[in-house]
Amino acid sequence: MPVSVMKFVTVRAPATEYRLMCFAFGGSEEFFTQKGFGTPVGYVAAIVLGPNPALLIDTKFGHAGYALEKAGFYNCGDLEAAWDYILKRFDDLPENSVMIVKLSAGEWNVESYEST
Repeated sequence: MPVSVMKFVTVRAPATEYRLMCFAFGGSEEFFTQKGFGTPVGYVAAIVLGPNPALLIDTKFGHAGYALEKAGFYNCGDLEAAWDYILKRFDDLPENSVMIVKLSAGEWNVESYEST
């Protein structure tokens, strides 16, 4: 199964910091259809490093909040905004980056990201 280059993303919010190892995989393998994952469209995965490690997996068109809840992250709007950004723009992210997430008007948004 082809896997993309590993991308290391540091997510910084005012009170938290997450470190993610992200990669893309799938898209054309029969395995995904046979196992009930639906039409192969490509998946993005992230390993959340730290004291509560977890694995996030979703399609590039997925809902970030759902993947976070399945991994045990609840009410983490900062991480949800970052994961949504990663899902939608994975191919555009550099191999090492720092993503700044801020709360504005009651919603978490990725303010910027920079290559490190």
